Amino acid sequence: MENQLQDFNLGFLIAREISERQDYGRLIEVLERWDSVNDLLRPIFIDLIESFGFYPYLNDEKISNLNLSAKYRNEFHKSNILIGGDERIRFHSEQKRAEEIISKKQNVILSAPTSFGKSLLIEEFISRKIYKNIIIIQPTLALIDETRKKLRKYTDYNIVVNTKQELDESNIFILTSERVLELLPKISEIKIDFFVIDEFYKISNSKSDERVSQLNIAFYKIMQINSPQLLLLTPNIDDISSDFLDKYNIKFITTDYSLVNQNITHIEYSGDDSDKKDRLFDLLRTISEQTIVYVRSPKRAEELALEYISNIAKTDDRLPIIRWIDENVSKEWNLKAILNHGVGIHNGQFPRHIVNSQLDYFNQGKLNIIFATTSLIEGINTAAKNIVIFDMKKSNKKLSYFDFNNIKGRAGRMMQHYSGHIFYFDAPPIKTSEKVDVPIIEQRNNLQSEVLINLEREDVKDNLKEKYNTIKSSISEELWTIFRENYYDVESQKRLYNYLIQKPNLLNELSWNSSSPSYDTLLQTMKAISHGLDNASNKSYKHVTLIAYKISKDNIKNVIDSEVQYRSEKVRDKGLHEVYNEVIFDVFKFMRTEAKFKIPKKLSVLQSIVNYILKDKIADYSLFIAKLENEGIGGLKSILLDYGVPSTAIKKIRTNLDSVEIIDYIKSNLDSLNFTDYEREIIERL
Repeated sequence: MENQLQDFNLGFLIAREISERQDYGRLIEVLERWDSVNDLLRPIFIDLIESFGFYPYLNDEKISNLNLSAKYRNEFHKSNILIGGDERIRFHSEQKRAEEIISKKQNVILSAPTSFGKSLLIEEFISRKIYKNIIIIQPTLALIDETRKKLRKYTDYNIVVNTKQELDESNIFILTSERVLELLPKISEIKIDFFVIDEFYKISNSKSDERVSQLNIAFYKIMQINSPQLLLLTPNIDDISSDFLDKYNIKFITTDYSLVNQNITHIEYSGDDSDKKDRLFDLLRTISEQTIVYVRSPKRAEELALEYISNIAKTDDRLPIIRWIDENVSKEWNLKAILNHGVGIHNGQFPRHIVNSQLDYFNQGKLNIIFATTSLIEGINTAAKNIVIFDMKKSNKKLSYFDFNNIKGRAGRMMQHYSGHIFYFDAPPIKTSEKVDVPIIEQRNNLQSEVLINLEREDVKDNLKEKYNTIKSSISEELWTIFRENYYDVESQKRLYNYLIQKPNLLNELSWNSSSPSYDTLLQTMKAISHGLDNASNKSYKHVTLIAYKISKDNIKNVIDSEVQYRSEKVRDKGLHEVYNEVIFDVFKFMRTEAKFKIPKKLSVLQSIVNYILKDKIADYSLFIAKLENEGIGGLKSILLDYGVPSTAIKKIRTNLDSVEIIDYIKSNLDSLNFTDYEREIIERL
């Protein structure tokens, strides 16, 4: 195309065809080759750029060539967001259309591609300071921290990312749905003006997300309080319940508009997995730009990364994270070798600072390739020009068309890459229409019981009224309230209640309130959860107890070393290096899923029912839960974990920070806190 754009006649034909066919993709190709465009043709293409609504791509040179009315339209598309000095970001035409609708106080669901720039709309309305209290629900802590970093410049707001923080007159809550429910008593005392849910598709039962109940309940409860204005953001959906739209007066906007081209290439192979890997590695060696390789599982990501680096040279730049891994995880960890070759692994089960640091290194060009799992789908922003879809699976299941679309949407990024390249090996899913169900509205017969009992009676549909009434009549009013506020499956809670009342002696053992219960006490507590709440008859709770106990007491390196010693004595046919890597994987997975989520939730349920039976608030597991969730860190310092700071760095801070601004304190005392280079680089990015 470069030669054609240099020739006036051929370039003019391209411009005419783009105009006649409204060929957005081809115009982006011209922008990508702007230096080759004949000077006499530039005004013509600039008019096309403006008429197509590509305002973010109008720089000073291009604007100077616009006529007066086009210059006015360019001004009209300017955002309130400053990008340096007095320069303001410009919306593209579809962003502007959505912004105008939201400005009229209309509730909106916006379905748009990853490269659309949906998060810019959130920032736009925060920058205007027209809302006093704003809630933004994000599905992951990584997305919470990313959003916090974008919004921290709006100093008129108190940004709340943690349930321990105090509220101010004007607040931006950036929380998971679980944390919204934890903070609900405080939130219910103030007026929420603007309510945003990112990745809104996760409210659907069809997505099989384990936190779907919490998101449904959080949405319902917030809308009950004072009906704030809604902005619900999602990629790639075609339809949503009309009852939902009508109930909350929501306008559904769906668009495929994007300022990024996506070029798709099929990589053929023999069908043999070994040949498939060879083709992948050959491809990666030919790509100079940064690339994300999507694979079906964390184990697969590590396996492929190790095979790939066996044939490439180490990088000269030894990343600061390497030394941190040696000192705080293990010198045996495979990730060390992988990073030393300029390659990373995006695995959501790793500690968040490790995931974040790899993404930062990738965006800075220090890593060129990342092997990524389904955690990629959660919407973390990267500067990847290329996406390779190596496996057309998500774990052992075939990728849905929705997930396939979401993954390939990571290729390219507006204002960084005009084009993204997608390479795939296996046949992609067949295109299907994507409809999002909203359980709290549709209320099918399989509606989760914890969602059902949190509905007000008048909102329960006829098909579920009998079930609702049966649950309510089977327990006392006080227990009904406890069950509702636990946000947990009702039958499991009833089973736990019946299990406990049959074991009065056990209740005494469960009436503890220490931050450091004895191992035997914790063992009995986890047994009650396993047998009563989970209805498990095996002894798997013993190993869960042991790991949880160690995590609450010790640093992660010692936990890993201890578990390696235990397994090495039992398994003689594996080398120490292999055992270490298995243990590291399992410990990090346990910390992510069990220690930070499942066990704390179950302990809270157990505590509430123990205290109900005993008619006194004797049991209080909150101090232990805080230690388990936060790797032994208590108080407000635990907020730093949400900011992506390693626990190893936080434990070096001896000062009580309850009454000071944490980040300011740390940054002003960097030289005296004995941080490693890696810990320091993370803190400097806060």
